[in-house]
Amino acid sequence: MSKLAITGIIFITLGIISGFIQNTYYGYIDADGVLHDSLFLPLAFLFAGLGLLILLIKAVIIFAHKLAK
Repeated sequence: MSKLAITGIIFITLGIISGFIQNTYYGYIDADGVLHDSLFLPLAFLFAGLGLLILLIKAVIIFAHKLAK
């Protein structure tokens, strides 16, 4: 595995962990119907999105090398 693929997988894993922490410990809706969340929710989306983008770039690089052959 390349360093780029490992980096993408690590970012996706961090996103999953952040989402789990948010849902388990910090996210709740109070009696007035207001959602209370922490910084873990945007971090989950940021890490997961960045990881998917990195893996997409890696896939494009692999596809471009196969076309060049």
